[in-house]
Amino acid sequence: MYDTREKAIRDQQWILNSVRQEGRQEGRQEGRQEGREEGEIRGEIKLIQTLQEILGTPVSDASSFQGQSLEHLQANAAELRNRIQRRT
Repeated sequence: MYDTREKAIRDQQWILNSVRQEGRQEGRQEGRQEGREEGEIRGEIKLIQTLQEILGTPVSDASSFQGQSLEHLQANAAELRNRIQRRT
């Protein structure tokens, strides 16, 4: 009985460790994805600010873009690019 109980305890510990490992891996993957998305957003903000400088319009503060989606920022950058192209 003792050996059976010890085996059951070891099996439970192995299962818990496996689940923890899977959770860590999943968390790392989610963190990487969030980091990529944050990097893309920062890149778009910098692009918008650069395009505003080229156009000679007031440059928006990075905090003014807070809460905007990547898609919205990309559309904003595309509109600024179009304005530059129309100028030339």
